[in-house]
Parts: sequence; structure tokens; C-alpha cells
Amino acid sequence: MQSESVYHQPYGSYAYPINQDTLFLQLRAKKDEIEKAYVMHDGKFNWSEDSPRNRVKLEKYCSDKFFDYYRVVITSETKRFRYYFFLDDGCEILYYTEYGLQEDLPSKKEGFEYQNICEKDIFKVPAWVENAVIYQIFPERFANGNPDLSPEETKDWSDREPESDSFYGGDLEGIINNLDYIDDLGVDAIYLTPVFPSSSNHKYNVRDYKAIDPEFGDLETVKELVNKAHQRGMKVIFDAVFNHSSDEFFAFKDLREKGTESDYTDWYYYDQLPIKEKPTLDFSKLMKLFSELRDGGIDFRTLQEEVLAKYNIDYEELNDYEEEFLKLITERFKSDSRLQKMSDKQLWLLMRNDAEIKELMGPNYTTFANGAWFMPKLKTANAEVRNYLLDVARFWIEEVGIDGWRLDVADEVDQFFWREFRKVVKQADPEAYIVGETWKDATRWLKGDQFDGVMNYIFSEAVLDFFCRREIDAKSFNHRLTRVKVNYKSPAQRASLNLIGSHDTPRALTIAENDKRRLSLAVAFQMTYLGPPMIYYGDEVGIAGGDDPDCRRPMIWDEDKQDQDLLDWFKKLIRLRQENSALRTGKVEVVRVNSVRGIYAFTRVEADNRLLVLFNNDSENNQVEFSLDELPFNVDKVIDLISECEYQVADGQLKLGLNSYSIQIIKEK
Repeated sequence: MQSESVYHQPYGSYAYPINQDTLFLQLRAKKDEIEKAYVMHDGKFNWSEDSPRNRVKLEKYCSDKFFDYYRVVITSETKRFRYYFFLDDGCEILYYTEYGLQEDLPSKKEGFEYQNICEKDIFKVPAWVENAVIYQIFPERFANGNPDLSPEETKDWSDREPESDSFYGGDLEGIINNLDYIDDLGVDAIYLTPVFPSSSNHKYNVRDYKAIDPEFGDLETVKELVNKAHQRGMKVIFDAVFNHSSDEFFAFKDLREKGTESDYTDWYYYDQLPIKEKPTLDFSKLMKLFSELRDGGIDFRTLQEEVLAKYNIDYEELNDYEEEFLKLITERFKSDSRLQKMSDKQLWLLMRNDAEIKELMGPNYTTFANGAWFMPKLKTANAEVRNYLLDVARFWIEEVGIDGWRLDVADEVDQFFWREFRKVVKQADPEAYIVGETWKDATRWLKGDQFDGVMNYIFSEAVLDFFCRREIDAKSFNHRLTRVKVNYKSPAQRASLNLIGSHDTPRALTIAENDKRRLSLAVAFQMTYLGPPMIYYGDEVGIAGGDDPDCRRPMIWDEDKQDQDLLDWFKKLIRLRQENSALRTGKVEVVRVNSVRGIYAFTRVEADNRLLVLFNNDSENNQVEFSLDELPFNVDKVIDLISECEYQVADGQLKLGLNSYSIQIIKEK
């Protein structure tokens, strides 16, 4: 037995309470090595001299490239546990204790201990979340319900080429007017990107945290939206931007204007005071200037006297450092032919990362991302900032009745703040949902004291790589999903949003190279796997788009231009999810992974609702055969809920024919 592969710890995702007297345990071992595994356990103070009174078999429930993972639940009326593991690899029997592997029967002192299940340590998430289908809306691009609110120079809704500073006029009335559409799709909750006053179309630079952006509506409009959503049984989730504010937020404005005399000197992070004035040359203007400089033939005087005027840029209004920057970049374009061949995005990245340019054009304070002048980072370690933001979190739950918060840039805000945030939110509404934006492993935020779940980008990238990009095989796909199973506690898995697209990513259809078969499989997996699926508005009608801002195209409302087949596919899958509790809350067990043939299959079981979900992610048709010993069925006939075809079980075997790029959801007949 390979001792260095065997692993357990009596805390974290390897040991945690799931109710007042039940403990979940996880054990890791070398792949395909252990034949039998048991946990031997008893109460911490009930251990007999010879051995513990209880033995429970461990279940192997997932694997990755190197390891198998086993799980078990044990109970004790005393809520105090002492335990060790019995491992048999077919050649030897060893005991795994707090001191490691050993041949001798462990003594009492050698066992692992989980000292006591305390009620407050039980990870609880809102009961409604794992049953929900969640629909993300970018309000500025969903629907224009009140043209009187639209900003000046609004683009025509039919324009499919949004720019970073484009406005289309979407608002809250537009969402209200289309609640029937959302309800008909089968959605249970709506997640709105920020709706607070802001100068941008995305509203992530918040100017006032206790108001609604006047281009979207007002407080009464959002109350109407929430009330009408609730009448349809739909929840509403807001977006909390607590990592940073707008540079027009009252505290930052005061700091910029008063410097050391400001009452808000400890609300932000900066190198020195005074705060540096942001440049008048924004992204759009710089890209226009770069287009003129690309031929390398323009000197600074020509730029100053002719080009700036062409784009209505007043040279006299430029900051001193902007003048130095223009001189520098003009010389760079003349002397370095590589710049002339760079795209706008490449030039922008150069500006953001070049040390000399950053010194000239970068802010002297910490911001969101890399030098985003209009998004200064808030100092949540300061009690004044913390209390202000916690009051905001409480306000929208109590005043408007929202049902949860999505937390923007959650992994850059201190964990102390999120622990306080959870207390405030759960006091206001114990069933309010808290979901953090993290793009990597989120284990440290998912202990039960901060978030209920996260935007599950580990899931997202695995699904996109397997079904849409077709860059990984079934085995690698399974290994990726194992990361979430092993690292996240079960409540967090059931409360993390399974997305395949968002306002921050290219559209799934575009990633799939406009191949609807690939997208359809990705959506099917999203709707049948463990965890609530999140739909990014418009994916269901075939909206395409690359990186931001292209992924934020306006919603298609002309039914003749909507992909009705795709819309019907979304509706069908959501209906099947609603009709089958196993697809929402059922146990998941992977039963077939075939990388050569692109086959991936798992079962989902919830009481008498027993399903086999089977994917053929291959360009060829495939035949698949299962023994009933592998499946939760005990009947002689089953039905595919997708095609409604029936299959006969013969001699304990179930044979299924799968078309290329297809899914079957098999249920007992």
C-alpha cells in the first residue's frame, strides 16, 4: 500500500458536520489500490478497551489522475467522535490513524478526533438555491422599457457591435415587461449585474450604493420589479461591488478635493496625497490617436496641432503628465515598428504594463484590476468603510426585499469583512443567498462562515473545454470535476452557480465555434449535473459574442431572429429538471468514462426518482452497454426522456444506441 497517498484530516472538506449528530468523512488513497475501506468509530468517551463498537463501509465516489476518494457519514448521539480507518488492498490490511498507517490494532489515543459538533459550525445554505435555475441579466442590454430614461447617443437596439462605452438604453422597466418571458423559460431566480448610479454601462463603478441609476429607474421601479418577480415565484439577486467604488463616490471625491484634510483619508489605499488627477485621454480617445500614429510618420508637433483637434481633444486641458506621455508614445511609434503592427488591445495592455508609461499615466492609488482610474479600491479593513457597506447590504434586503447578493471581485476583499457580511445578511434574511465571484479554487471562502457558494468557473472551464472547445477528453473532464467534489463541502457544491457564460466571458456559442450541437451538450450537462445552473441572458436564443464588450450584445426580441430550436432545447431541459427531483437534489455517481469514444455517464438518485444521464461527445454514433449492477434500476423497461424512446433490459443488461453529439436521460418505465 502506497502510504504517502493515503490522506485524511479531521477538519476542512475531509471532516465536517452535516447535521447535529452526523459527520461527513473523506479519505484519499492511491488510485485503484484499495479493495475494502471501513471507518471504525465510537463516541470520544465511549471507546471500549478492545475496539470501537461501530464499523461503516466507505464508498469510492470520485477519482482524479492519481487518487481515489472515499466518503462516509457517521453518527453519534454524543456529537463527539473518535475514529480510525481499516484499509485492505488485497495484499495487506493496515490501519490509518492520526499517526499514519500501521499494522497493529490502534489504541484509543491513536484515533482521529472530531471533538464536538457545535450547532454554529454546521454549514447551512438557503434551501431554495439547489432547486433553482438562475438567469443573469445585464440590465443595460436586456430591454428598453422606458426610452425617456435612455442616455444621450444611445445605440440602435439592432446594432450588434457594442463598444466599451456604448449605451443601448436597457432599464428595469424592460425587465418588468419581460418577466413573463423569463417565467415561461422556467427560471426561478434573476441575478442582476449592478443597478446603482454609475457613469458606465456596466455600473461596476458605483457612485451611490443606496440609489438606483436614473437610467434604469428609481427605488419604486426596483420595488415593482422585485414584487412582480416574487408574485411569479422568482427570487432576485443583486450584485455587490464592495471591492472598489467609483472615483465619483462621495468619500473618494472628498479625498481627492481635500487631501490630508479629508475625513476619508483611511477609506482608500494610495501612495501619497494629493490624489493624482485622472487623465482626460480615455481608452476611446487613445485608440483613435494610436490609429493615427501607426504609420510612424507623425511627430509630436503634428500630433499637437492637427491630430488632437481632429478628435476634439483640447491640448490646453491635458494634464502635464499627459503631455509627457504623448511625447513619449510618439517617439515610440516612430522608433519601434512593432508598435505599428499591434492591435488596439495589445497597445492597451502595453500601456498598462510598461513601467515608464505606468509611471506617467497610472494612478497613485490602488484600483480594481490594473490601473482602472475610475475604480479606486475600498479599504474594507477600516471599520467605517466596513460598517457603511454592511449597512448597504442590509438596506436592500430590508427596504426592497431582494433575496441575495452576488459578490464582485470577492477574492480581493478581506475574509474578516465577508464573515461580518454573512452575519448581517443572514440576520436580515436567513434564506438570503450569498455567492462570491472567484475564478479559481474557492475553498477558503466556503467553510460555512462566508459564502454559500461561488460562481463555479472551475465547472465552467471544464464544460467549455470538453463540449465547446473540445480540447480535453472525458477522463480529463472527470478529473476537473473531481476537484470541486473533493475540495468543496457538499453544501457549497449544491449552492455554487454552474455557469457556461457571463458578462465577463465570451459567449458559449462563440466558444463552440457556432456549433449548436456542442453548445446543446454543454447546456444539457449544466442542467443535469449537481448544482444550480445559471443562464446568461440571450444564450437561450443564440446570441454570440467574443470577449467583453462583444459578449454584452443587446437581447434579441424579434422572434424571427431568435434561434427557436435552441430556445425550445433550454425550455425542455429546464422542464425535465423541474419534473425530476433527482436532477436538482439527487446524489451523483459517475458510472462510465470513455475517452476514446467520448462517453461520459452518471446516475442521479433521489428516493424513487432514479436516472442515468449519458453523453456522447463524439462525431460518431456509439453503442453503450450497462449491467444493471452499475445502475440504480430494477425494472425490465426504461425510457429516454429526451427522445421518449423505450429500451428493454435483457439478461440484466441495458444496451443503448447514442447518436453523435447527443444526450440521453434514462428513467425507469
